[in-house]
Amino acid sequence: LEFRRVLFRSVILVGAGQLGPALLRYGGFARKGFEVVAAFDADVSRKRPRDIRIPILPMETLPDFIRERGVKLAILTVPGKAAQEVANRLIECGIQAILNFAPAILHVPERIAVNNVDLAIQLENLSYFVK
Repeated sequence: LEFRRVLFRSVILVGAGQLGPALLRYGGFARKGFEVVAAFDADVSRKRPRDIRIPILPMETLPDFIRERGVKLAILTVPGKAAQEVANRLIECGIQAILNFAPAILHVPERIAVNNVDLAIQLENLSYFVK
């Protein structure tokens, strides 16, 4: 028998309000080798689905968590008006790549990778194929 050791890349999620909990329950990340190790939110007392097993931590703990764990990837699901400020903070803490679900264009240094996910644009693209 051959055993392969699966290496997971640690990811954090910032913004556990609306879209965030759905992404925290998504099983596809692990199948591709990513582990969401924590989520961060400005309101940790907000009521959330009980089946979420990933810890949701206060934003104040973000810098220490990122540095101590060496996390380099983040998923951003904050409101558009907060996106740039949160992205700046993530970058200051050592994040090198952001999957951006926030409805905002992020202005980041060239060394930072950003993938923007706009669900409305994806639907628009699909509608081209509908007759």
